Amino acid sequence: MNMRLLWSLVMVLVVGVVASCGDSGSTPPAGGASGGGGKMKVGLLVVGSTSDGGWNQQAKDALDKLAASENLDVRVRQQVGKDGAADAIRQFDSQGYALVIAHGYEYLEAAKELSDPSKGNAVKVKIAVSGGDVDNPNFQSLEYDLSGASYQLGIVAAKVSKSGKLGFIGGAKFPTVLAMQRGFQAGAKSVNPSVTFAEAWPGWDDPSKAKREAEAFISQGVDVIMQDVDAASRGVFEAVKENNAKPFTAPRTVVYTFGANSDQNANPVCPDYTLASAVIKMDLAFGGAVKQVKDGSFKGGIVKEGIASGVSVAVLNPKLTGKVIDAETQKQVDEAAKKLASGDITIPRE
Repeated sequence: MNMRLLWSLVMVLVVGVVASCGDSGSTPPAGGASGGGGKMKVGLLVVGSTSDGGWNQQAKDALDKLAASENLDVRVRQQVGKDGAADAIRQFDSQGYALVIAHGYEYLEAAKELSDPSKGNAVKVKIAVSGGDVDNPNFQSLEYDLSGASYQLGIVAAKVSKSGKLGFIGGAKFPTVLAMQRGFQAGAKSVNPSVTFAEAWPGWDDPSKAKREAEAFISQGVDVIMQDVDAASRGVFEAVKENNAKPFTAPRTVVYTFGANSDQNANPVCPDYTLASAVIKMDLAFGGAVKQVKDGSFKGGIVKEGIASGVSVAVLNPKLTGKVIDAETQKQVDEAAKKLASGDITIPRE
């Protein structure tokens, strides 16, 4: 037989075998693409660093927790800004990812652009905007409603405060942060209608700016500070710690603060003065989106994650309960949780 013809026959057989093997091992799970070992491929976009001790790290930790139990192949893209979001999502799409969790309000525009089937550049990958608040049929907004948990923290603040002066330090006036502010104020006023509030917006990533704002609050007599500033929270904690470390001969009042998004009660700076945390259980929220992609039920729109869903909750600091936070206050906090979940207590939108 002609050697060239024999070689051609061999190559045809090899290609056929490879193609057959590739087809048999690449069937994706229901509703989604799979990676190695049949794992569902999930991408995560975060604006900052996953070592920030706050919002961004919390997302990575939540997805890592799900990876084993849900058989996920996870890839994280850090420090992806608003302008780079669309390209990052397209890359995940081109690599066969089943779901992209775009972790931040900043990613809403990219999600709108890339998920619209009427446009020629729509992607196949499912998109969930973590922290979004847009009701769009083409992508999912995981709206974390911490207003209820913040209401509970407001109760604690008003009960603990000696001055009746409270402070709120936020990273930016995003809807989710403003909801926390409204909840905190409403909860405090339910206990003491005469409390006053100071507010500041120093950004997310500069602890020194947040610290200066906290120090300014303290100099004005504010003795309980709520914060939602991600990595900049360290500055708030440092201001509280340094104030409370002053000798008693100096004119000063003991100041307390709170954690936000993750459980920061045991933070390494001022755990003895962190009363409680408004916590998002992101593993539960992300797990819901993953399950829906797997079973084919994923759909766009807002998924409200609050007290009723068990995702956004208040966690009191066990070191301070029974001491700074007395039994009566704990009872009020627990009763508020039930009424918030049932709708008996509502927090004004504006």
